[in-house]
Amino acid sequence: MEKIIKGLIKNLSNLYNYNIIEFDYGIDLIGNFGVFKNNGDSSVVIFFSEFNSRDKLDKAVFKNLLERKLDCNNLNLIEVSLVSKLDLEHYRKINSQCGLILIDIVQKNIMCSDPSLNEIANQLGTCMNNMIRINNRNPSKKIPIITYIIIVLNIIAYIFTAYLSKNIADSNINVLVLLGAKVNSLISQGQYYRLITCMFLHGGIIHIALNMYALVAIGTLVEDIYGKTKYTIIYFISGLISSIFSFEFSQSISIGASGAIFGLLGASLVFGIKMKDRIHKDYIINVLSVVVVNLIIGFSMPNVDNFGHIGGLIGGIIISYVLFPRL
Repeated sequence: MEKIIKGLIKNLSNLYNYNIIEFDYGIDLIGNFGVFKNNGDSSVVIFFSEFNSRDKLDKAVFKNLLERKLDCNNLNLIEVSLVSKLDLEHYRKINSQCGLILIDIVQKNIMCSDPSLNEIANQLGTCMNNMIRINNRNPSKKIPIITYIIIVLNIIAYIFTAYLSKNIADSNINVLVLLGAKVNSLISQGQYYRLITCMFLHGGIIHIALNMYALVAIGTLVEDIYGKTKYTIIYFISGLISSIFSFEFSQSISIGASGAIFGLLGASLVFGIKMKDRIHKDYIINVLSVVVVNLIIGFSMPNVDNFGHIGGLIGGIIISYVLFPRL
């Protein structure tokens, strides 16, 4: 949503000579910027909100703050709220404390029942069309650089493990312990780094191949949804919580990236739940089915760190839901 807001602000400024204004009042908006224009002895201020959280803002207080900031006693406050799946009939029933224009971010429609706001609504429509035209002309494909870096680190670690093990297909358990596998007795002695290093070690060529395939399939999606910084935090915190669960509930030596990957599945599930009104329910069902099937397989096979998988899943859900309430 923030990307859409930034595009609208830029176009309103470039096409219609609006001035950009920063809202530094600690209020609950999408971003901290809007636009304003002076019209003689009056001013128009346009700010942006997410429809589901728009009622949290006291528009009267906000308007008074803006009047003092702009030194204007005749201020027309316009709220542009981003929404999906809302029909015009429902829009007419909304009780708004200021002028309200809705933008359907799915269908790219603009809803406005107040004739006095038609001019601004038309300006926003032009801005939206301009943004779509530019995106179509210059399609950009995001490179999941963090996912690729994590994969490269895992491959380097495996090559080093294979070299010391003198075996490309299977890793020697003593080498894995030497390089930082999760060993409870050693962690209890203060070697806490093993809670992280074990995430980059694998027991064989099939083990790393399956995990890296899953990381490409899931990691690229989560990185695109959450962005590089949040994705990195989700991955490593999930992996850490996975190792902690394994340390607390399993005495076995543990290695592998699957705990962190389960965390990415948790983050994908949270995204599906948050966006359930905008994406098909099959997305949530698909993610849940992948989680359940992998847990069933894990409990059906020996030498699988199921507690690590469960810990990673819980970690991914918590870190993406609690720390990042707004994507």
